[in-house]
Amino acid sequence: MNPATEEEGSQTKIDRRERKVAWAMLIACPLSVMLLFVYVTLGYAQGLTAGHPMEYLQMSCILWAVIMAVLPAFRLMRMISLPYWFIILLYADMYMYILSLTHGFYFDLPWWANFTHVISSMVVTAIVFMALCLMEKHSPSHNTLGSRGGITTVLLMIGLCFGAVWEIMEGFTDIITQVDYMSYGSVHTLGNLFADALGAVLMTMIAWVIMGRQSAKQIASKVRIGSKNIDKHTHGGY
Repeated sequence: MNPATEEEGSQTKIDRRERKVAWAMLIACPLSVMLLFVYVTLGYAQGLTAGHPMEYLQMSCILWAVIMAVLPAFRLMRMISLPYWFIILLYADMYMYILSLTHGFYFDLPWWANFTHVISSMVVTAIVFMALCLMEKHSPSHNTLGSRGGITTVLLMIGLCFGAVWEIMEGFTDIITQVDYMSYGSVHTLGNLFADALGAVLMTMIAWVIMGRQSAKQIASKVRIGSKNIDKHTHGGY
C-alpha cells in the first residue's frame, strides 16, 4: 500500500474514533451532572447539610452540564480537537468541582480545597504548555523558545504566576464586595499558593516527560482549531 494512502487511512480512523468519543461525552457528561441535579433536588446531597443552598447547587449542576457539553459539541462541529490527556485532566477537574459542591467536601474536608487547587493549576499550566508548543510550531526558525529544557522552564514560570494572579483576584474580589467569600485569611491564601505551585510543578514534570517522546511541533499538531486544520490532519496533512 502507498505510504501516503496508509497514513490517510490511519488519520481517518483517528477522526472517527475522536467523533465517537465526542458523542459519548456529549451524552454521558451532561446526563451524569443532571443526575446530580436530581440528587440535590430530592434533598439527598450532603452539600445541603454542609451549608450550600439548594438553589446554588441546582444552578451549579445546570451550568456545569452545559459547560461539559461545549467541548464535545465543538469537536463534532469540527471546530476544535484537543489531546486526550488534556481532555481527561480538564474533565477530571470539572467533575471534582461539582462533586465537591454537591457532597460538601469543601466544608467537611479541610484539605480538599488545596487538593482541587493542585488539579486546577495543572489544567491552567497544561493550557500554557499547549500554547507554548503552538508558538514554537508557528514561529520562524530563528525565533525559538529553545530546547526541551527551555520550554519547560518558561512553562514553570508562567504556571507559577497564574496561581499568584488568581489569589490576588480572590483578595481583590473580597475587598470590593466587603464579603469574605473567596479568601479566608492569610493561612488559607498561603495554602492555596502552595497548592497552585505544586500543580504547576507537577504539570511541568509531565510536560518534560511528554517532550522526551514528542517534539513541540508534534504536540502542537494535536491541538487543532477550525475545520480547515482538522480536515488537513484527517487527510494526512501533518
